[in-house]
Amino acid sequence: AVGGAIGATGRWAIAQLTTEIASPHQPATWPWATLIVNVVGCALIGLAARRLHRYTTAWAFTVTGVLGGFTTFSALAVELNDLADADRLPLAVLYAGVTLVAGVGATMIAGGTVEVAA
Repeated sequence: AVGGAIGATGRWAIAQLTTEIASPHQPATWPWATLIVNVVGCALIGLAARRLHRYTTAWAFTVTGVLGGFTTFSALAVELNDLADADRLPLAVLYAGVTLVAGVGATMIAGGTVEVAA
C-alpha cells in the first residue's frame, strides 16, 4: 500500500507539471501526463526486470506498488474514450499507437532486450 501511495503521488506530480507546461487536459487534446507516466513507468519496469528478482519483496514493492501506482491504464482508456467522443478518432488511434510503441520500446530498451546504438 505504501508503494502504491508513493507511485500515485508521483503520477499526480507529473500531472501538475504537465498542466503548467501544456494546457490542462481537455477531451480533444493530447494527454501528455498519462503518456509520460506510462512510458517512464514502462522503462522503470524494464529496468526493474533486469535488476530485481521477481516474486520478492523488493519486486512487489517496486513494480506492483510504486510503479503500479505510478502508471495508469484506466486513465489511458478514459482519455481514448474522451478523444473518440470529441470526434477525434484519428488522434485517439495515434495516441493509442504511440503509447503502445513507446511503452514497449521503453521496457525493452531499459530491460536490455534491445540495445540502442550510441
